[in-house]
Amino acid sequence: MDISPAHEAARVEASRLPALYASLELLKQPDPQAAPATLEIYGTPRPVAGDPPGGAPIVTLELIRTAGTIDDELIEMRLAVPISAQIAGADPATGTIPEWGRIKQPDGAWWSDCSVSVDGGTGELQMPQTGTEGGSPVARLFNGATALISSAVFRG
Repeated sequence: MDISPAHEAARVEASRLPALYASLELLKQPDPQAAPATLEIYGTPRPVAGDPPGGAPIVTLELIRTAGTIDDELIEMRLAVPISAQIAGADPATGTIPEWGRIKQPDGAWWSDCSVSVDGGTGELQMPQTGTEGGSPVARLFNGATALISSAVFRG
């Protein structure tokens, strides 16, 4: 069957919500004895999707077992926040500015790579601003401090 561009666009639009629900299911971990999905934050340049990260994470955060929710009206998935963890992988002298994040399923499989910004920025993951660099707001992370994800939104 060959379909028109309008038909194709209608099919894509109709699949957005089911795709988000399928994505969320991959992150859920109903077994309280098993490891949950994780979110790793990196200060290295973002690699090609799914490739090795190019360094150790600044911090690894655990998602709650249900991971998040779907907003049917906005057609977006929201991870349950706040998510926080102690930072252990930042530059010990100067701290590290997060560049990107990697989400892993409960079994450790790669789920997605995503952007990171300060609150109010354009990143899928947002963190509180801790300072400025060159006049731009940043979230510089320091070892021993707590990393906080204040927003994690993925549009369908």
